[in-house]
Amino acid sequence: MFDNGSPFKGRLLSAFCEQVGVRLIHTAVNHPQTNGKLERAFRDDMRDFYKRHDTWLLDGLRRDLPDYVYYRNHIRGHHALGGEPAITRLNEYTHLALPAVLERLESYACYEIGRKTIPATGSIRLFGRDAYLGTMAGREVTFFESLEGLEARFNGECAVLQDYRTFKQMVMHYRHPDTDPTHKMIPFVDS
Repeated sequence: MFDNGSPFKGRLLSAFCEQVGVRLIHTAVNHPQTNGKLERAFRDDMRDFYKRHDTWLLDGLRRDLPDYVYYRNHIRGHHALGGEPAITRLNEYTHLALPAVLERLESYACYEIGRKTIPATGSIRLFGRDAYLGTMAGREVTFFESLEGLEARFNGECAVLQDYRTFKQMVMHYRHPDTDPTHKMIPFVDS
């Protein structure tokens, strides 16, 4: 069950839930009783974790999240548990989120955006700029959105534009590389 906010209605979350066989349910609008515990936990997590990061970049959050989850479950007391940490309740369950399981689950957050044949130059227009996919030149490439970013895949090769959501949201004005020395290419990286 998810809240009705825009972060919980994207295609990436829907694709993840579909691939793992989970039915995605959104809470009733203007009915806080259906998601009171979720809202309270999110408010605490915002204050104690997310707002302590200047930017919400996946690598930084992934690096710091295990320590926060440990704090949240083993140290911080919870009112509903009489001030005891959540681990006192979590120990009753035998299903643990092992790192290998979490990594496998992350791989399900992916969906195909479309296909494009990359010209012989290896360069395509993307978000008002040139993106270089030289090793995939002359081939039909499949693009995916994943937690890693925008992925271009061909025959086992994968190039990732990690900050693509930032590029997607920015208003960009194209400047021709021959007339503007500040023109930059979008940095796809091989993974």
